[in-house]
Amino acid sequence: MTEGAISMVAANYAGWVRPIQVFIMAFVFLFFLRVIRAILVEAKPPIREKKQAKVQAASTAKRQWLYLTVKAPEDAAGERFPLNGPLIIGRSAECDVNLAYDQFASVRHAQITLSSDTITIEDLGSRNGVWVDDERIEQPTRVKRGDRIQVGETIFEVTR
Repeated sequence: MTEGAISMVAANYAGWVRPIQVFIMAFVFLFFLRVIRAILVEAKPPIREKKQAKVQAASTAKRQWLYLTVKAPEDAAGERFPLNGPLIIGRSAECDVNLAYDQFASVRHAQITLSSDTITIEDLGSRNGVWVDDERIEQPTRVKRGDRIQVGETIFEVTR
């Protein structure tokens, strides 16, 4: 190969390598901008979630002093669960109130829900039922401070 041919190949090489380098650099730059944008968006919660959290905080502020307190069995007595949001009661590890020690409780036994001014408990199709003040409930039932709730062999009381 002659010296002229080598310089011509080098000139052609430089002519098409430089645009590829610019394209790759632009692609990398845009990729990092996208990553930074994703981080910033994830770090800032949407406005809708902020409003929803404020509404929930306002509605539970009145009830924040109510708890679901275990009365029986003796080894779990005194354990308290705040009634400031929906609670699932059962033996499953995913339940908010875990009754792994109670062989008569279902995996997902009962659910406590809150509305603006009421607390209700509902049986989730358990075998042994849910009892409120010694009466078996068949539909969602309103509970108040002082009520005794039995799920399996565990007895709770709505306390302050």
